[in-house]
Parts: sequence; structure tokens; C-alpha cells
Amino acid sequence: MKIIDLHLVTKIAVLYYRHGLTQEDVADRLGLSRQSVGRYIQQAVKQGVVKIQIESPLLFCTELETLLEKRFQLKEAIVVSPAVDNEEAVKEALGMACAGFLERVVQSGDILGVSWGSTVLQCARHLKPVKRENVTVVQLNGSLDIGTYSTRAEYLLDRIAHAFGARMVTLPGPMLVDRTEILESLLSDSRIAAALDLACRANIALFGVGDVSVHSSPYKAGYFDLPLLQNLQNSGTVGEICGRFYDKNGLASVPEIQSRTLAVDLENLKQKPLSVAIAGMPHKVDAILGMLRGRLCNVLITDEATAKALLTGFVGDDLRDSVDPFRRGY
Repeated sequence: MKIIDLHLVTKIAVLYYRHGLTQEDVADRLGLSRQSVGRYIQQAVKQGVVKIQIESPLLFCTELETLLEKRFQLKEAIVVSPAVDNEEAVKEALGMACAGFLERVVQSGDILGVSWGSTVLQCARHLKPVKRENVTVVQLNGSLDIGTYSTRAEYLLDRIAHAFGARMVTLPGPMLVDRTEILESLLSDSRIAAALDLACRANIALFGVGDVSVHSSPYKAGYFDLPLLQNLQNSGTVGEICGRFYDKNGLASVPEIQSRTLAVDLENLKQKPLSVAIAGMPHKVDAILGMLRGRLCNVLITDEATAKALLTGFVGDDLRDSVDPFRRGY
């Protein structure tokens, strides 16, 4: 590059990047065409005069997002790469990403349905106030506390509702009852019936994904015990959303339990304009994969390790040594 060209490239780069002038402003100021200014800006990056660095508290894996969207026909995938590889760090990173997503997509007049769970709770904690009008936040599944573990459902909904200046509607009852007739009795209550109807009409749903293990929030909350988990595993159940169980193809399983569950059903989630699943960690891969096969969500927020496992079939410790998915033709 000639010295005079380097001077001009540098001057244009300073005016454009440092002083914030538009390409048209720079062109008028230096007596150039806008097309010439555009070429000089490209040259500044190509020659290393300008170095563009992306700084973010989260590293987003856009290539994996594109692959997930194409493979599972998603409206959007968000993949984060936490700095620390442990469950709490992953949940916090997912929560931050989910908060940013909700701040972007929730609009005035929306009805946002929310399930309780530890990962969704992280989203609620990271939400920033957003000016919206006439938003309603409603609970997707019952949440009566059992034992010492708290679902924190009301706290979670309150945080989300506060961020959007929204009306909050809870679903006051246990997620799982002992007998079908008890659920029928609960649904005869006008307040519970109205809340569940509103949840079914929500145009956005946000929920976590549970695997069938002692790690799941419903197990920790006391809704499921070890014998029930064993029966679920033996029946081919791989995951749970809002207390609704499903198999490896995303089809509802164990109808006897479905008939005792106070929550929106899986078919309702499939029909929503935005059905947002927030879930990560390789031990949930089977549950997430079943959900994706059943089209139970159209937006997935997950972590890098889980995304690679979903795309390649490698899970756990083998994942780090697996072949790069981009080289396998995915």
C-alpha cells in the first residue's frame, strides 16, 4: 500500500470508527464518493489498520446456533459458552442469555407463560426493566411447596412481571395430586380454571427441561420419589416439561400421571408462537433431544457442550475429544 493511501485509510478509519461519522459524512468531508469510503473502510480492516474485537460477558457460539436451527427446524437457537464448566456457571450463563432474549422479544400486549425451575430462576434474576404496556405473566404449572424445598415460583413470576411492568397471575395449587378426582375438583375452582385457561392462551412460553433423575427440580421439590423415577425410566420416559412427561420422540408418556398434573399440556406448548426451552448440561441431552424431536419448543437456549452433544451424539467426557461437528458435515 502506498504511504498516501495508508494516510487516507487511517484518516477515514478514525473518522468512521472513532468519531462516529457515517460513510456519507466522511465522503462529503473528504470529497470522495460514498462507495470509495466503503472500500477504504474494508481496506482498513483487511490491512489491520482497524482490528475489530468483540467483548461480551458471554461468548455466543453462532455457528452452533445455525446448525441447531437447521437440524431441528427452530425459529432461533442461542448457544452460550460459560467461562467455567460447572452446573451453576452454566445455569447463570443460560439465565443471562434468556433474559436478553426476553427483553428483545416480549412486546406490549403479550401473555408470557412461565414454569418454575432453577434455570428459569436465573433468567428472572438477570432481567432488566423494559418498558412495555399491558403484558401479563402467568404460571404454566402448579407449584405448591412440599417439604423443605421451595419452588420459588411466586418469587420467580414476581421478578419477571416487575421487569415488564406486567400483571402477574399464579396457578395456586400443587403440580401433581394423588388422584384424578382431586385435579377435577381443583379445576372446578374458578380462579384455578381461569389461570390455567390464561396459561393455555399465552403466546410465549418459557420453561426448563428436566431429565428423569434426582437432578430434576420436581424431584427436589418432592413431587416425584425414587420408585416413581424408576417406573418412569422403565416406561421409556426421558424428560419432563412443566411436570408433563414424554418419551424419546417427544410424545406424552405415563397417561396415569398426566391425568393428575395441574399444568398446560405438551400439545399446547407446541402450538405457541414462541415456545422457549432453556436447558443445558450433557446429562440432559436425552431429555432435550426428545423435546426437539417432538417439536415441543421452537426456541432453544443451551450451552456449547450440550449443543455439540445434540449435533454429534457424543455426550459426557467423550465430548471434549469428539470430532469437530463442522468437519463431520453437520
